[in-house]
Amino acid sequence: MEFDQKEETPFNIPEKKKTNKKTLAIYIGAGLITISSLIFGYASYQATYFKDLEIKNLKAQLDDANTKLQRIDILENQVKELEASLVAKSTAKSPAIKKTKVLSKKETKKVVPSKKAAKKTKPSKAKEKKPIKKVS
Repeated sequence: MEFDQKEETPFNIPEKKKTNKKTLAIYIGAGLITISSLIFGYASYQATYFKDLEIKNLKAQLDDANTKLQRIDILENQVKELEASLVAKSTAKSPAIKKTKVLSKKETKKVVPSKKAAKKTKPSKAKEKKPIKKVS
């Protein structure tokens, strides 16, 4: 069955009524309210999403920092135990070994030049200027 253009349309098209300005204003107002509420809702959703994401990142950083601090505490305790064991070993050794350690420390002492040697190395201004003797 073909549609013949000459026949009347099978749909009933109602006649156009004049639109009332009040109803048009109401529709526009309702549309603006719904659009603005949708925009506000989406913005608040995005804000909470990014806040939650930031909170998760901060918690992860905090956990990492806590594990590092725990590792540092463990290492500090190990250092203290090693120092204590070294002190215990050094006190357990004989006093003759202590004397040799003390002597070796004294031998490695730095030599500081005496004041006379330091004066000799500096150019003396006293030779350039002749001292004036006062006759009393």
